[in-house]
Amino acid sequence: MALACMVLVFPLNAAKGDTLEAAVFSAFESHPSIETAKAAMGAAHEEKRAELSAYYPSLSATATGGRIYGDNATSRGLSVTRGAGYSNLWEGTVSARQRIFDGFETQNKVSAAEARERSADMGVLDAREAIALRATQAYLNLMRTQEAVKILKGHKAKVLDYLERIKIAVDNGVVDESEHQLARDVKVILDGFITDYEGQARTAHANYREAVGREPDGDMVSPQPYLEFVPETSEEAIALIKDSHPLIKAAVFQSESAQHDVASEEATIYPDLDGELSYLQNEKDDLIGGETTDARAVLKLSWAFDTGGAQLARIRQRKFQYNQAQSRVRETEMQVSNQIRLAYSDLQTAQDRLAQQKTRLDLNKKLFETYEVQFEGARISLLQLMQADNQLFNTRLEKLNGEYGLLANQYNVLASMGRLQDSLVMASPKTGPAQDEQK
Repeated sequence: MALACMVLVFPLNAAKGDTLEAAVFSAFESHPSIETAKAAMGAAHEEKRAELSAYYPSLSATATGGRIYGDNATSRGLSVTRGAGYSNLWEGTVSARQRIFDGFETQNKVSAAEARERSADMGVLDAREAIALRATQAYLNLMRTQEAVKILKGHKAKVLDYLERIKIAVDNGVVDESEHQLARDVKVILDGFITDYEGQARTAHANYREAVGREPDGDMVSPQPYLEFVPETSEEAIALIKDSHPLIKAAVFQSESAQHDVASEEATIYPDLDGELSYLQNEKDDLIGGETTDARAVLKLSWAFDTGGAQLARIRQRKFQYNQAQSRVRETEMQVSNQIRLAYSDLQTAQDRLAQQKTRLDLNKKLFETYEVQFEGARISLLQLMQADNQLFNTRLEKLNGEYGLLANQYNVLASMGRLQDSLVMASPKTGPAQDEQK
């Protein structure tokens, strides 16, 4: 239980502004799914305490007072009508009972409850991993769209400058009106991009608010993932986390719980042996009279067997549930392994795509530099220079999206391994793609 209640301490003051670590911490504090998982863990803990109580003696006390009507050997010996009589009754009983042997039923019930508690503990960790990933994705997407809008608007200022210069050239009869129309088309397309990205930014802002539970706290700081936890290949990652992933461990603990449930159900076939201490005081006043004192220290052996087969049916039912739990372990291992393989595949794709985008950006930089020289030599038109500049900007925008896509996939790999929270603790805010060269 202590594991899931652990407080992750992030370096919130390592950088000014809103960091990814601070956003994830806020999500942990506010998201109801974590509270749901913690409530399930608390219920499992109380179930264990309830089962443990069977190891301790049970105490009981009763008190009775009132008036009785008696028709028995005592009353018939009295001079009363029809051999019956009325009397006051006072009776008190106290007893203590201790289970001595129950076929290890209590032991297995406690062990089953402990396994369920550990499973619920893993459920809290898994819920935190899921919320951490959602908050991370929301954080990165908001940063990406906000920065894209910013650089789009910056590029629009350059496009408007090109338009003005081309318009002057048209007015002076230097170039044809068609070049001005083509330049305007570039601006219209750019306006469409801006509208699209502003819509994405609004959606990203709403998703951030839902995932994190608050508005961004100042400027957002580009994160740098801690990748020491990420092996070279997906198969190495699968082997590394096979015994530590929260989902797999939760399924394993559920399987252990089901195994103990089988043993506790089988224990009902055996007799139970209890020790009992009791004291009874009975007094009848008035007509009937008589006092009784009964003090006992005894052992009680009890055994019950359902001749209709209910006990054996419940045992078979528990065994089927155990088989089901074992299958869930294998199924969970397959699902987690597949998630890791898919995450690694997406990561490789993002890395390859970003490498291609960087190559294309370098090519367009050189092309634009060549066009600038040719424009100075009057070998190309201002429209061609504008189109080359716009193409260079588009490759920068693609590279920006590729960089954030790579970041998102790196965090997704960590989450698929169940190591995202650990990586956030180890990471410190550093300069990310938002600060990369935009030239």
